[in-house]
Amino acid sequence: MTNSEKQEIEREIDRARNGVGDRIDELDKRLRTTLDVKTAAANHAPQIIAGGAVVGFLVGFGFPKALRRAISISVPLALIAMKIKKGRIGGDGIGDDDF
Repeated sequence: MTNSEKQEIEREIDRARNGVGDRIDELDKRLRTTLDVKTAAANHAPQIIAGGAVVGFLVGFGFPKALRRAISISVPLALIAMKIKKGRIGGDGIGDDDF
């Protein structure tokens, strides 16, 4: 490889790196503002309040019979499935990583 080829490669690398940090900072700033939980909560406050009112209404005036039955069946089944899975793994909840 000649000296001129090396210099050309270095120039191309410098040109490719030029401005990458600025673009990363811009993307970081945009993601932080977009994924901000407080801002999202403030923007969707009416929907959150309406959801809380619906849940409060259901709890206050009683769950519908079908929902109550689904919960009474699914919660014990989920607990049993967790126990079986935990028993198969070894009881500690962590997979067997021994090779």
